[in-house]
Amino acid sequence: MVNHGRASIRHARNLYGRTYHWLLRPIHKGEAEVHQLHEVELRGASGETPFIAILGLLLFLLPIFALMLGLALLAAYLAG
Repeated sequence: MVNHGRASIRHARNLYGRTYHWLLRPIHKGEAEVHQLHEVELRGASGETPFIAILGLLLFLLPIFALMLGLALLAAYLAG
């Protein structure tokens, strides 16, 4: 019985860990983009203007924001 409990805990930990990493993937991509933009800015080796770089980052984050807003509105609709 104890072995089944331990196996269940390991399975839940792995499942939550994979879900956590899956949910953080867009954030890590955004951080990588910001880091790359910072490196380009330090070197000055890109033809991109800062405006275009910031616009690109915003366009990357816009669908994520829209999805989260949609889920929040759906939850509010279902709750009320």
